[in-house]
Amino acid sequence: MLRIGVLLPRSTIFPSFGLDILNGIKICLKHYNLSDNYKLLTENIGFGIEEAEVYSKAEKLLLQEDADIVVAVADLNIAELLGPLFTSSNKLLLMVSMGVGIPDNWRPAPTTIVHSLNLSFHTRLTGKLAANENENKKGAYTLSYYDAGYRHTYSMMNSHQQSGGEPMYTHVTHLKAEEFTLDPLEQFLTANSDVKNLLCLFTADMATQFYEAITPLQEKLQLQLYASPMMLEAYPSTTPAPSVKGYTCWHPEINNTANTLFIDLFKKATNKEATLFGVLGWDTGLLLKAIAEQYQTDNTNAATVIPALTAYSYESPRGWMKLDPATHYTYSPSWLVTMNVNGNNKEIKELESTESEWKEFSSDHYPEDSYAGWRNTYLCI
Repeated sequence: MLRIGVLLPRSTIFPSFGLDILNGIKICLKHYNLSDNYKLLTENIGFGIEEAEVYSKAEKLLLQEDADIVVAVADLNIAELLGPLFTSSNKLLLMVSMGVGIPDNWRPAPTTIVHSLNLSFHTRLTGKLAANENENKKGAYTLSYYDAGYRHTYSMMNSHQQSGGEPMYTHVTHLKAEEFTLDPLEQFLTANSDVKNLLCLFTADMATQFYEAITPLQEKLQLQLYASPMMLEAYPSTTPAPSVKGYTCWHPEINNTANTLFIDLFKKATNKEATLFGVLGWDTGLLLKAIAEQYQTDNTNAATVIPALTAYSYESPRGWMKLDPATHYTYSPSWLVTMNVNGNNKEIKELESTESEWKEFSSDHYPEDSYAGWRNTYLCI
Protein backbone atom coordinates (compact mmCIF):
# COMPACT_ATOMS: atom_id res chain seq x y z
CA MET A 1 0.00 0.00 0.00
CA LEU A 2 1.32 3.43 -0.99
CA ARG A 3 1.58 5.90 1.86
CA ILE A 4 1.00 9.38 0.39
CA GLY A 5 1.70 12.44 2.50
CA VAL A 6 -0.16 15.62 1.51
CA LEU A 7 0.86 19.11 2.64
CA LEU A 8 -2.19 21.32 2.16
CA PRO A 9 -2.40 25.13 2.43
CA ARG A 10 -5.39 27.24 3.36
CA SER A 11 -6.77 30.25 1.54
CA THR A 12 -9.09 33.03 2.67
CA ILE A 13 -9.94 34.18 -0.87
CA PHE A 14 -10.65 30.60 -2.01
CA PRO A 15 -11.70 28.66 1.13
CA SER A 16 -12.16 25.45 -0.89
CA PHE A 17 -8.69 25.65 -2.48
CA GLY A 18 -7.00 22.81 -0.57
CA LEU A 19 -10.15 20.74 -0.15
CA ASP A 20 -10.95 20.80 -3.88
CA ILE A 21 -7.42 19.64 -4.69
CA LEU A 22 -7.65 16.84 -2.13
CA ASN A 23 -11.11 15.84 -3.39
CA GLY A 24 -9.81 15.81 -6.96
CA ILE A 25 -7.05 13.40 -5.93
CA LYS A 26 -9.46 11.11 -4.06
CA ILE A 27 -12.08 11.11 -6.83
CA CYS A 28 -9.48 10.23 -9.46
CA LEU A 29 -7.95 7.39 -7.46
CA LYS A 30 -11.38 6.02 -6.57
CA HIS A 31 -12.43 6.07 -10.22
CA TYR A 32 -9.41 3.95 -11.10
CA ASN A 33 -10.19 1.49 -8.26
CA LEU A 34 -7.12 2.42 -6.24
CA SER A 35 -8.89 3.31 -3.00
CA ASP A 36 -7.56 0.19 -1.25
CA ASN A 37 -4.02 0.71 -2.55
CA TYR A 38 -3.08 3.92 -0.79
CA LYS A 39 -3.33 5.80 2.48
CA LEU A 40 -3.42 9.61 2.61
CA LEU A 41 -1.60 11.37 5.45
CA THR A 42 -2.51 15.07 5.51
CA GLU A 43 -0.84 18.04 7.18
CA ASN A 44 -1.84 21.72 7.07
CA ILE A 45 0.87 24.28 6.16
CA GLY A 46 -1.09 27.52 6.50
CA PHE A 47 -0.29 29.98 3.71
CA GLY A 48 3.04 28.29 3.01
CA ILE A 49 4.99 31.15 4.59
CA GLU A 50 6.54 29.43 7.62
CA GLU A 51 9.20 27.44 5.81
CA ALA A 52 10.67 25.85 8.94
CA GLU A 53 7.22 24.47 9.79
CA VAL A 54 6.71 23.16 6.24
CA TYR A 55 10.10 21.44 6.36
CA SER A 56 9.35 19.94 9.77
CA LYS A 57 6.01 18.53 8.62
CA ALA A 58 7.54 17.08 5.44
CA GLU A 59 10.30 15.51 7.51
CA LYS A 60 7.69 14.04 9.87
CA LEU A 61 5.83 12.48 6.95
CA LEU A 62 9.03 10.86 5.74
CA LEU A 63 10.61 9.78 9.00
CA GLN A 64 7.68 9.13 11.35
CA GLU A 65 4.86 8.29 8.96
CA ASP A 66 7.09 6.46 6.46
CA ALA A 67 5.48 8.16 3.45
CA ASP A 68 6.50 6.83 0.04
CA ILE A 69 5.48 10.06 -1.72
CA VAL A 70 4.78 13.56 -0.45
CA VAL A 71 2.43 15.86 -2.36
CA ALA A 72 3.20 19.45 -1.37
CA VAL A 73 0.65 22.03 -2.49
CA ALA A 74 2.98 25.01 -2.46
CA ASP A 75 5.06 27.29 -4.68
CA LEU A 76 8.61 26.94 -5.98
CA ASN A 77 10.35 28.34 -2.90
CA ILE A 78 9.12 25.25 -1.05
CA ALA A 79 10.43 22.98 -3.82
CA GLU A 80 13.86 24.56 -3.38
CA LEU A 81 13.58 24.04 0.38
CA LEU A 82 12.43 20.41 0.30
CA GLY A 83 14.30 19.13 -2.77
CA PRO A 84 17.55 18.18 -1.01
CA LEU A 85 15.67 16.34 1.78
CA PHE A 86 13.87 14.14 -0.75
CA THR A 87 16.93 13.60 -2.91
CA SER A 88 18.94 12.40 0.09
CA SER A 89 16.03 10.17 1.16
CA ASN A 90 15.43 8.96 -2.41
CA LYS A 91 11.73 9.63 -1.93
CA LEU A 92 9.34 11.26 -4.41
CA LEU A 93 8.29 14.86 -3.92
CA LEU A 94 5.32 15.97 -6.01
CA MET A 95 5.03 19.78 -5.94
CA VAL A 96 1.54 21.00 -6.86
CA SER A 97 0.60 24.62 -7.54
CA MET A 98 -1.24 27.01 -9.84
CA GLY A 99 1.97 27.62 -11.77
CA VAL A 100 2.60 31.35 -11.44
CA GLY A 101 6.15 30.66 -10.36
CA ILE A 102 8.92 30.33 -12.93
CA PRO A 103 12.20 28.86 -11.68
CA ASP A 104 15.44 30.78 -11.83
CA ASN A 105 16.95 27.54 -13.11
CA TRP A 106 14.99 24.88 -15.00
CA ARG A 107 17.48 22.14 -14.09
CA PRO A 108 15.38 19.32 -12.56
CA ALA A 109 15.86 17.84 -9.11
CA PRO A 110 16.27 14.05 -9.45
CA THR A 111 13.34 13.05 -7.21
CA THR A 112 11.01 16.05 -7.63
CA ILE A 113 8.07 16.48 -10.04
CA VAL A 114 6.58 19.96 -10.42
CA HIS A 115 2.93 19.73 -11.39
CA SER A 116 0.79 22.80 -12.00
CA LEU A 117 -1.77 24.55 -14.18
CA ASN A 118 1.08 26.59 -15.73
CA LEU A 119 -0.63 29.97 -15.35
CA SER A 120 2.56 31.86 -16.29
CA PHE A 121 2.78 29.86 -19.51
CA HIS A 122 -0.75 30.89 -20.47
CA THR A 123 -0.27 34.57 -19.61
CA ARG A 124 2.83 34.49 -21.79
CA LEU A 125 0.71 33.25 -24.69
CA THR A 126 -1.93 35.92 -24.05
CA GLY A 127 0.67 38.69 -24.06
CA LYS A 128 2.01 37.38 -27.35
CA LEU A 129 -1.51 37.21 -28.78
CA ALA A 130 -2.21 40.85 -27.87
CA ALA A 131 0.83 41.95 -29.84
CA ASN A 132 0.53 39.63 -32.82
CA GLU A 133 -3.14 40.00 -33.75
CA ASN A 134 -3.22 43.81 -33.84
CA GLU A 135 -1.59 46.20 -36.30
CA ASN A 136 -1.75 48.78 -33.54
CA LYS A 137 0.90 47.49 -31.12
CA LYS A 138 0.18 49.98 -28.33
CA GLY A 139 -1.14 48.46 -25.13
CA ALA A 140 -1.85 49.28 -21.51
CA TYR A 141 -1.55 46.93 -18.54
CA THR A 142 -3.87 46.77 -15.55
CA LEU A 143 -3.55 44.37 -12.65
CA SER A 144 -4.27 43.90 -8.99
CA TYR A 145 -1.65 44.67 -6.37
CA TYR A 146 -1.72 40.99 -5.40
CA ASP A 147 -1.21 39.62 -8.90
CA ALA A 148 1.51 42.18 -9.57
CA GLY A 149 3.79 40.36 -7.13
CA TYR A 150 4.10 37.14 -9.14
CA ARG A 151 5.92 36.14 -12.29
CA HIS A 152 2.81 35.49 -14.38
CA THR A 153 2.55 39.28 -14.61
CA TYR A 154 6.10 39.63 -15.89
CA SER A 155 5.47 36.72 -18.24
CA MET A 156 2.53 38.49 -19.88
CA MET A 157 4.22 41.87 -20.12
CA ASN A 158 7.52 40.47 -21.34
CA SER A 159 5.99 38.33 -24.08
CA HIS A 160 3.84 41.26 -25.22
CA GLN A 161 6.91 43.46 -25.61
CA GLN A 162 9.13 40.72 -27.07
CA SER A 163 6.45 40.18 -29.73
CA GLY A 164 6.47 43.85 -30.72
CA GLY A 165 3.90 45.26 -28.28
CA GLU A 166 4.44 48.82 -27.10
CA PRO A 167 3.79 49.34 -23.37
CA MET A 168 2.13 52.72 -22.88
CA TYR A 169 0.77 52.65 -19.33
CA THR A 170 0.51 50.39 -16.27
CA HIS A 171 -2.23 50.70 -13.65
CA VAL A 172 -2.06 48.66 -10.43
CA THR A 173 -5.19 48.67 -8.28
CA HIS A 174 -5.18 49.00 -4.50
CA LEU A 175 -4.97 45.94 -2.27
CA LYS A 176 -8.06 47.02 -0.30
CA ALA A 177 -11.37 46.42 -2.09
CA GLU A 178 -12.88 49.65 -0.78
CA GLU A 179 -10.08 51.64 -2.42
CA PHE A 180 -10.38 49.97 -5.84
CA THR A 181 -10.54 52.43 -8.74
CA LEU A 182 -9.81 52.55 -12.46
CA ASP A 183 -9.95 56.36 -12.60
CA PRO A 184 -6.25 56.87 -13.49
CA LEU A 185 -6.53 54.24 -16.22
CA GLU A 186 -9.69 55.82 -17.61
CA GLN A 187 -8.03 59.23 -17.68
CA PHE A 188 -5.05 57.86 -19.57
CA LEU A 189 -7.12 55.91 -22.11
CA THR A 190 -9.42 58.88 -22.70
CA ALA A 191 -6.44 61.13 -23.36
CA ASN A 192 -4.73 58.50 -25.56
CA SER A 193 -7.48 57.24 -27.84
CA ASP A 194 -5.02 55.26 -29.98
CA VAL A 195 -4.40 52.80 -27.13
CA LYS A 196 -7.07 50.13 -27.50
CA ASN A 197 -5.44 46.95 -26.19
CA LEU A 198 -5.74 46.33 -22.47
CA LEU A 199 -3.88 43.40 -20.88
CA CYS A 200 -5.45 42.44 -17.54
CA LEU A 201 -4.53 40.28 -14.53
CA PHE A 202 -7.01 39.96 -11.66
CA THR A 203 -8.15 37.20 -9.32
CA ALA A 204 -11.31 36.30 -7.37
CA ASP A 205 -13.21 39.33 -5.98
CA MET A 206 -10.62 41.59 -7.58
CA ALA A 207 -11.63 40.20 -10.98
CA THR A 208 -15.28 40.81 -10.17
CA GLN A 209 -14.60 44.43 -9.24
CA PHE A 210 -12.56 44.92 -12.37
CA TYR A 211 -15.26 43.51 -14.66
CA GLU A 212 -17.89 45.78 -13.12
CA ALA A 213 -15.70 48.85 -13.60
CA ILE A 214 -14.30 48.09 -17.06
CA THR A 215 -17.54 47.07 -18.82
CA PRO A 216 -18.85 50.61 -19.44
CA LEU A 217 -15.33 51.79 -20.33
CA GLN A 218 -14.92 49.09 -22.96
CA GLU A 219 -18.04 50.24 -24.77
CA LYS A 220 -17.15 53.92 -24.39
CA LEU A 221 -13.52 53.60 -25.52
CA GLN A 222 -13.75 50.52 -27.80
CA LEU A 223 -11.20 48.50 -25.85
CA GLN A 224 -9.99 44.97 -26.57
CA LEU A 225 -9.41 43.08 -23.31
CA TYR A 226 -6.82 40.31 -22.98
CA ALA A 227 -7.42 38.41 -19.76
CA SER A 228 -5.38 36.14 -17.49
CA PRO A 229 -6.60 32.55 -16.85
CA MET A 230 -8.11 33.29 -13.43
CA MET A 231 -10.15 36.11 -15.01
CA LEU A 232 -11.62 33.71 -17.55
CA GLU A 233 -12.56 31.44 -14.64
CA ALA A 234 -14.19 34.41 -12.85
CA TYR A 235 -16.06 35.78 -15.88
CA PRO A 236 -19.43 37.16 -14.68
CA SER A 237 -22.45 34.89 -15.02
CA THR A 238 -24.73 37.92 -15.04
CA THR A 239 -24.90 40.92 -17.35
CA PRO A 240 -23.48 43.38 -18.07
CA ALA A 241 -20.03 41.98 -18.78
CA PRO A 242 -17.27 42.87 -21.26
CA SER A 243 -15.92 40.94 -24.20
CA VAL A 244 -12.60 39.24 -23.37
CA LYS A 245 -10.12 36.77 -24.76
CA GLY A 246 -7.10 34.95 -23.44
CA TYR A 247 -5.36 31.62 -23.09
CA THR A 248 -6.16 29.32 -20.21
CA CYS A 249 -5.42 25.83 -18.92
CA TRP A 250 -8.96 24.46 -18.59
CA HIS A 251 -12.57 25.32 -19.18
CA PRO A 252 -15.66 23.28 -18.21
CA GLU A 253 -16.83 23.35 -21.84
CA ILE A 254 -13.72 21.63 -23.25
CA ASN A 255 -15.18 18.80 -25.28
CA ASN A 256 -13.39 15.57 -24.44
CA THR A 257 -14.25 12.33 -22.64
CA ALA A 258 -11.91 12.92 -19.70
CA ASN A 259 -13.38 16.35 -18.97
CA THR A 260 -16.96 15.07 -19.12
CA LEU A 261 -16.00 12.26 -16.76
CA PHE A 262 -14.21 14.55 -14.32
CA ILE A 263 -17.04 17.11 -14.19
CA ASP A 264 -19.64 14.39 -13.59
CA LEU A 265 -17.66 12.60 -10.87
CA PHE A 266 -16.68 15.82 -9.11
CA LYS A 267 -20.29 16.98 -9.01
CA LYS A 268 -21.51 13.64 -7.66
CA ALA A 269 -18.81 13.48 -4.98
CA THR A 270 -18.91 17.09 -3.75
CA ASN A 271 -22.39 18.30 -4.74
CA LYS A 272 -20.91 21.35 -6.45
CA GLU A 273 -19.60 22.35 -9.85
CA ALA A 274 -16.12 21.38 -10.95
CA THR A 275 -13.32 23.88 -10.32
CA LEU A 276 -9.79 24.60 -11.52
CA PHE A 277 -8.54 23.34 -8.17
CA GLY A 278 -10.43 20.09 -8.65
CA VAL A 279 -8.78 19.65 -12.05
CA LEU A 280 -5.39 20.23 -10.45
CA GLY A 281 -6.20 17.51 -7.92
CA TRP A 282 -7.53 15.08 -10.53
CA ASP A 283 -4.37 15.41 -12.61
CA THR A 284 -2.32 14.91 -9.45
CA GLY A 285 -4.28 11.69 -9.04
CA LEU A 286 -3.27 10.64 -12.57
CA LEU A 287 0.37 11.07 -11.65
CA LEU A 288 -0.10 9.11 -8.42
CA LYS A 289 -1.79 6.33 -10.40
CA ALA A 290 1.17 6.21 -12.79
CA ILE A 291 3.61 6.11 -9.85
CA ALA A 292 1.63 3.26 -8.28
CA GLU A 293 1.89 1.34 -11.56
CA GLN A 294 5.67 1.78 -11.49
CA TYR A 295 5.76 0.44 -7.95
CA GLN A 296 3.77 -2.60 -9.08
CA THR A 297 6.56 -3.40 -11.56
CA ASP A 298 9.09 -3.15 -8.69
CA ASN A 299 10.38 0.20 -9.87
CA THR A 300 10.39 1.84 -6.44
CA ASN A 301 13.50 3.95 -6.91
CA ALA A 302 12.38 7.59 -6.96
CA ALA A 303 15.24 8.59 -9.25
CA THR A 304 14.15 6.05 -11.90
CA VAL A 305 10.37 6.41 -11.46
CA ILE A 306 10.34 9.97 -12.81
CA PRO A 307 12.10 9.19 -16.13
CA ALA A 308 9.65 6.31 -16.59
CA LEU A 309 6.70 8.69 -16.19
CA THR A 310 7.98 10.96 -18.97
CA ALA A 311 7.30 8.22 -21.53
CA TYR A 312 3.52 8.62 -21.32
CA SER A 313 0.79 11.09 -22.23
CA TYR A 314 -1.97 11.21 -19.64
CA GLU A 315 -5.65 11.66 -20.51
CA SER A 316 -6.53 14.84 -18.62
CA PRO A 317 -9.68 16.98 -18.47
CA ARG A 318 -7.40 19.61 -20.02
CA GLY A 319 -6.95 17.39 -23.09
CA TRP A 320 -3.67 15.65 -22.28
CA MET A 321 -0.85 16.00 -19.79
CA LYS A 322 2.84 15.23 -20.20
CA LEU A 323 5.86 15.25 -17.92
CA ASP A 324 8.72 17.09 -19.57
CA PRO A 325 11.87 14.94 -19.34
CA ALA A 326 14.12 18.02 -19.54
CA THR A 327 12.57 19.85 -16.57
CA HIS A 328 10.35 17.37 -14.65
CA TYR A 329 7.49 19.88 -15.06
CA THR A 330 4.06 18.81 -16.26
CA TYR A 331 2.39 20.68 -19.10
CA SER A 332 -0.86 20.46 -21.06
CA PRO A 333 -2.64 22.18 -23.96
CA SER A 334 -3.44 25.86 -23.88
CA TRP A 335 -6.96 26.91 -24.85
CA LEU A 336 -7.89 30.26 -26.38
CA VAL A 337 -11.19 31.38 -24.89
CA THR A 338 -13.02 34.21 -26.66
CA MET A 339 -16.25 35.66 -25.25
CA ASN A 340 -18.25 38.51 -26.69
CA VAL A 341 -20.18 41.06 -24.63
CA ASN A 342 -22.08 39.35 -21.79
CA GLY A 343 -20.59 36.00 -22.79
CA ASN A 344 -23.44 35.28 -25.22
CA ASN A 345 -21.06 33.74 -27.73
CA LYS A 346 -18.08 31.70 -26.62
CA GLU A 347 -15.33 30.08 -28.65
CA ILE A 348 -12.83 27.64 -27.14
CA LYS A 349 -9.96 26.65 -29.40
CA GLU A 350 -6.90 24.51 -28.63
CA LEU A 351 -3.53 26.04 -29.44
CA GLU A 352 -1.86 23.81 -32.04
CA SER A 353 1.68 24.92 -31.22
CA THR A 354 1.65 24.10 -27.49
CA GLU A 355 4.69 21.81 -27.71
CA SER A 356 6.94 24.39 -29.39
CA GLU A 357 5.62 27.20 -27.19
CA TRP A 358 6.34 25.14 -24.08
CA LYS A 359 9.88 24.50 -25.30
CA GLU A 360 10.45 28.24 -25.68
CA PHE A 361 8.86 28.99 -22.32
CA SER A 362 10.91 26.38 -20.43
CA SER A 363 14.13 27.56 -22.09
CA ASP A 364 13.67 31.15 -20.99
CA HIS A 365 15.36 32.73 -17.98
CA TYR A 366 13.71 35.61 -16.17
CA PRO A 367 15.51 38.24 -14.05
CA GLU A 368 15.60 37.56 -10.34
CA ASP A 369 13.82 40.85 -9.66
CA SER A 370 10.87 40.00 -11.92
CA TYR A 371 8.63 39.22 -8.94
CA ALA A 372 8.08 40.48 -5.41
CA GLY A 373 9.61 37.52 -3.64
CA TRP A 374 6.52 36.87 -1.52
CA ARG A 375 6.76 33.44 0.13
CA ASN A 376 3.08 32.53 0.40
CA THR A 377 1.54 30.00 -1.95
CA TYR A 378 -0.28 31.83 -4.76
CA LEU A 379 -4.00 32.28 -3.94
CA CYS A 380 -3.27 31.55 -0.27
CA ILE A 381 -3.67 34.80 1.66
